Amino acid sequence: MNKGILIALPLFLFLNYMAVSQNLPDFMDTASMLIVLGGMVSFALCGSGGWFSDSRLTNAAEGAVIAGLLGALYGSVMILGNIDERSLQEWIGPACAVMALTVVYGYFIKALCRMVILSRAAD
Repeated sequence: MNKGILIALPLFLFLNYMAVSQNLPDFMDTASMLIVLGGMVSFALCGSGGWFSDSRLTNAAEGAVIAGLLGALYGSVMILGNIDERSLQEWIGPACAVMALTVVYGYFIKALCRMVILSRAAD
């Protein structure tokens, strides 16, 4: 494995943490995380080789993105299904933010997996 990953991965995590640290609670949602992690693990199980093989990491990355996009669609259906006479200004912003979190989680996991795969390819 390329030694650059030992610098790149913590740097990536640190910079992303710094970008969201002031609003960290806004980026935490258990249901969104479970949807993405479930897709990631399910797709990873379809790979071959060892648990951290390139095949499984590639499948995990793709599964996380697909699950994230499906989670966003589920969220949009729930938002549209719950529109009523309440003021949209009260709830539409937070609901859309949670809906978008699954996509954020999916692409974040994909970025981490791709960094590991790319660091191996450099050898």
